[in-house]
Amino acid sequence: MGAIEAYCHGDGFQTEIETIGPIWGHRRISGDEHIIFLERLAVSLSADRQTDSVTPKAEATDLMAEVMERLAPELTLLGDFHSHPYKDRATVERIKGFEFSPGDFNAFLHDDDLWDRNPAGPVMLVVTICRLNRVHDTDGKQLRFNVWQFDLGEFRFWINVCVGYLDEQGQRQHTGNKRSNVWLDLNSRFFNISGDRVGT
Repeated sequence: MGAIEAYCHGDGFQTEIETIGPIWGHRRISGDEHIIFLERLAVSLSADRQTDSVTPKAEATDLMAEVMERLAPELTLLGDFHSHPYKDRATVERIKGFEFSPGDFNAFLHDDDLWDRNPAGPVMLVVTICRLNRVHDTDGKQLRFNVWQFDLGEFRFWINVCVGYLDEQGQRQHTGNKRSNVWLDLNSRFFNISGDRVGT
């Protein structure tokens, strides 16, 4: 919902802008398998939002983390999400706009607070959105292990997730965009009806 609001209504000055926010949940580790449950997220209202970038305020993330420690101490700040807004589907598909950018990965690997909170590896999620010219009957579909696509009204969404980890030398790494060993298990009961519109 944060991604579509930032896309359609922006910050009062411009539309089709990025947004960002922290994600909470918990993880279960069984041998080499990590099962991560992403349960809650918040939109960071104080972030600096632009069309092609978004920068959160560290103080705001700290504040939300402290509040969640009191409201839901059983949950951990696991990572964050941000959005990639595009004008049309052709652009997304041409440049694979649903993938994380080099800048996304750089910021993720250098987020000391997030890695300190998640020694087993933090999570990064991107929600890509564009407007469709025509709305057809569609189901959600898994494009890669770590990427889902679905339509809602006249909008198409992609959700991509990666997980950080430490390599044998103790260096921060991530599971990447392609050939990821992350399996995104998303509720697949998506169905969009031909001609449907939202927010009109």
